[in-house]
Amino acid sequence: MATATKVELVADLAERFKSAEGVVLADFTGLTVEKITELRRACLKGESQFYVVKNTLAKRALKEAGITGLDEYLQGPTGWAITEVDAVAPAKVLSDFAKENKLPKIKAGYIDGSVLDAAGVGQIADLPPKPVLMAQIAGLINAPVTGIAAGLNAVMQGLAVGLDEVRKQKEAGGGTTSSSNDSADDADAGASSAAEDAAAPEETKEAEAPAAPEKDAAE
Repeated sequence: MATATKVELVADLAERFKSAEGVVLADFTGLTVEKITELRRACLKGESQFYVVKNTLAKRALKEAGITGLDEYLQGPTGWAITEVDAVAPAKVLSDFAKENKLPKIKAGYIDGSVLDAAGVGQIADLPPKPVLMAQIAGLINAPVTGIAAGLNAVMQGLAVGLDEVRKQKEAGGGTTSSSNDSADDADAGASSAAEDAAAPEETKEAEAPAAPEKDAAE
């Protein structure tokens, strides 16, 4: 890839990171081209987009966006589910897809300024989507007084679990970044590139230009 193209890609990805409500990283190794296409469509339905970006470029974009704590998860092929709408959406889409297909393997997430490991992403995925959560809370206003306490407790309990997971991991990790030298990045980039080519050769070309969502031939 030409240097100018790389610079443009990094800048575009950095902007996406800055404006994102939620980001989830996943190892897509083992998914066929057809399955990756299905995953992309599922992400689009969930108001998210799924990108495949070489780790070396992703690291630069994260640094430019001021996001720390994710470098340690950039080992091997990495797909990014990003949304600017609902922070829960990428976690839910990837988790649901993985339950049905055994893949992809969720690595980590970045939600509300906090880095979450795979377990933390799973907790967030169990929350209802933001519009549903707001509707549930709003619905309690018209409920009988005797049912408000129980209903509100049920809604808030699920929310509390997810938020507590974010808090714990934020306190424990504090945005820890793993250090890596240029030679390690280059070696990782080579390994990632080879794995990406083997897993989804048609997707690699698109990964080099994440600004435009995939247009499936079937569509």
